[in-house]
Amino acid sequence: MGLKGFRIVYDNPWSTYYPGQTVSGNIIVALDSMKKIRGISVKVKGVANTCWTTDKQDMDERGQYRDGTQTVTAHEEYFETKYYLVGSASGGEIEIQSGDHKFPFQCVLPTNLPSSFESDFGHVRYTVKATLDRPWKFDQEVKSPFTVVSPFDLNQEPRASEKVQEEMSKTFCCLCCGTPPLTVNYSLPVRGYVPGQSMPVHVNVENLSGVTVDSVKLILCKIVTFHATTPTSDTKTEEIVVAEVGKGPVEGGGTADYEQRLDIPPLPPSNLTNCGIIDLEYNLKVVACVSGWYHRNLSRNTVIFVGTVPLVNYQTPSAPPAEGYPTKPSEIGWTVTGIPVLSPDGPPPTNLYPNLPPPSYEESTSGARSLWERGESEHIFGISNRFAPKYPVFNFGPIQ
Repeated sequence: MGLKGFRIVYDNPWSTYYPGQTVSGNIIVALDSMKKIRGISVKVKGVANTCWTTDKQDMDERGQYRDGTQTVTAHEEYFETKYYLVGSASGGEIEIQSGDHKFPFQCVLPTNLPSSFESDFGHVRYTVKATLDRPWKFDQEVKSPFTVVSPFDLNQEPRASEKVQEEMSKTFCCLCCGTPPLTVNYSLPVRGYVPGQSMPVHVNVENLSGVTVDSVKLILCKIVTFHATTPTSDTKTEEIVVAEVGKGPVEGGGTADYEQRLDIPPLPPSNLTNCGIIDLEYNLKVVACVSGWYHRNLSRNTVIFVGTVPLVNYQTPSAPPAEGYPTKPSEIGWTVTGIPVLSPDGPPPTNLYPNLPPPSYEESTSGARSLWERGESEHIFGISNRFAPKYPVFNFGPIQ
């Protein structure tokens, strides 16, 4: 049979890295008999792709327009490093004996990478692929993804510390007469949050109309704009709900005043800096859902920032829970540039935030995606796995 197992194991237990760090690990080859190869190569790369189908009209030979579709795409390549761990493409055959074999690899990441991102219409993806180069036979390959997180320090974004105070109001038509207004006020202490934090939204409803407010929904939305360049330029915007809570009802003539918390799940940081074909922002949508099919809901959007370093003067995170947390959490720290780093040789470098405990790293809640890319074989080891990036999540105590 020959090849019994072929996999990639990262040294980092979360397989999550920051730009400028070194990705390292081992290629594990398990053989149940001797195998002849030319070599074993490894390729580490980072790319972004967008792809979707759009409507178009084509003119036929009679000069008449026919409805059709076309696929539009865009591609960015951030880096690619390839080298042989053993052997070479031009060398002779070498023999690998039966048993388990480890081949260490490493690659220093560029410093200007965008964060990993996965969606139905595009992705920013980083992978390691190892290849058994076999003479006169099809090569055997294994592929494994890893996450890159581009730091977004909320303390460096002036708008992140802004207080939010919004009011929205409307009247309803009733037998050709306008009702007294429905007024909803909401406020936030700041605009900037990190995954693991709760967004405390204070809501005040004054319903002077005769229309019942079924519920007031607080919806955190991820707004993604995809850009295509081939065969024509095009854009597509997707609004994805990532967290939602609601409360109600408020009858006509009634009032309500309360605070509700919206938990921030594992998410990529705002902006996708350094990616030219995918834009990302977050909105808090407050919607007063009213009764009656002929009445329109009252709603407003507010820009929210999701970062990787929390606001230091707002809430203080605590140490992550021990259960399920990899050993040596103290090996993560923040350098003077605010970038988290692994420091396996001892204490982390001088910290910009010395009291900031390390985050855990958790998979994105927006769904895993296939690792297969156009032009790839479907028989690569690991290609059937679905991948969701891991993002830093802080542990916060109850809001006081």
